[in-house]
Amino acid sequence: MSDFHELRGDYVANAGQQINLQGYLDYFEPLGSALSRLPDGTGGPFVYQFTAGGGRTIGALGWVVSAASKRFGGWTLWGMWAEKPMPAIALPLFWPALANPDRVGEIVKRAGEDADSLFDRKQWRALSAEIPTGRLRERAFREILKAELSHAYAVPLPHRQPIEIELTPRTLDLLPWLYILGPVDPPSAQVLPSRFNGAGYQYILTDREPPPRDAEIPREVDAIVDAAAEEVARGWQLANEFRARRARPKAVPAPPPRERPAWQEEDDMSPRKSPTPSAPEPTWKPLAALAPLVLQLVMIVLLAWIGLNVRAIRKAVETPATATSTIDTADTDDTAPVPAPASQPVEAEKETPEGRLHRIAQALAAKPPQGIRVGAAALDESTETLARAAVEVSLRRNGCFAKTEAIDGKLSAAEQKALRTCAELREERLVSGSGQIDAARAIAWLERTVSPAR
Repeated sequence: MSDFHELRGDYVANAGQQINLQGYLDYFEPLGSALSRLPDGTGGPFVYQFTAGGGRTIGALGWVVSAASKRFGGWTLWGMWAEKPMPAIALPLFWPALANPDRVGEIVKRAGEDADSLFDRKQWRALSAEIPTGRLRERAFREILKAELSHAYAVPLPHRQPIEIELTPRTLDLLPWLYILGPVDPPSAQVLPSRFNGAGYQYILTDREPPPRDAEIPREVDAIVDAAAEEVARGWQLANEFRARRARPKAVPAPPPRERPAWQEEDDMSPRKSPTPSAPEPTWKPLAALAPLVLQLVMIVLLAWIGLNVRAIRKAVETPATATSTIDTADTDDTAPVPAPASQPVEAEKETPEGRLHRIAQALAAKPPQGIRVGAAALDESTETLARAAVEVSLRRNGCFAKTEAIDGKLSAAEQKALRTCAELREERLVSGSGQIDAARAIAWLERTVSPAR
């Protein structure tokens, strides 16, 4: 018996639903009633997994199309299901035929023939050769994929909320690669239309081109996409390693060394007494009687040597003292030049307030932090405009607002909303509790951020 089964379902307006898997519709109902529709009734792919009765895990892979532009209209879905989580490689493997409802039988047959390889990750390398990666070899497609992956990886851990991706029908081919290369582990991810409340990815299918993303591409994402263009299994392996590194807890810094008490340091500085070895007992008793005489003789010789050294030291001290006095007398001549006093450093000219604002604005325009885009309107060198620009830089720098929107020195409604929720902004005290910007603090913070050390 095959591990995979054909999946078909319909929801007809004012007529009810029909589906060939008992209990499946209870879990799939939100998908049918929350599709993001276009006027021509376009739908999209899905990868959906849930736990059914008896602890069974049902995995499904397929395509869903809405039949009407109005909400709660009819819809049709097709694909395949299995009583196991759907393998991650299945989505790009069956992607070319997935959108065609007439090829469902072919998909199920191919999946049944390759079931052992599909469920064994060690055999995915052989299946990778069957995946067409022609689009991935196109530079433009790879750049779009890297930008979307970087945007998805920027979502902080843990991924409690679905990651939203805006796609057009032309860029729909990004989905299978986002699924296996993205930050969410495919076994726990759902790929579903927008507004579906589940883990993983939800996409918004739109007929307008999304704005270009200014994404900073991590080196790991570069390596993952380039490897996947040559071999899918290798790219998936690199993505798994990157996900594992991101999921590791941050290393706890070692506590600073405790300061030692002063009394303990004094004890450490005192010389330690080395144990004195015990003298061996004399074995020749006649020598013991001569010991006092030898000791007296040694003391006399030592005293004589000390006396000679003291006499020599006195003579050496008296001679330099006489020479010094002669030199001092010669130096008291009135004709000797007197050294000029050292010149005092001239105090640097103080910078004017207008010059300071000009310098900060030029530094912000020349090298904005983290590549944040700055519009020309934010550089008019006025106190109010630069203060608002400083708040906008802080919002984007600390992740409280999207970095892709340029700084214009004007606070939009969305930015004002972000002011009230950005903890980092409160810690810097750039904005008061009532939402008023502290211009002096904001400009000083901007100067520290963008100006080089003076």
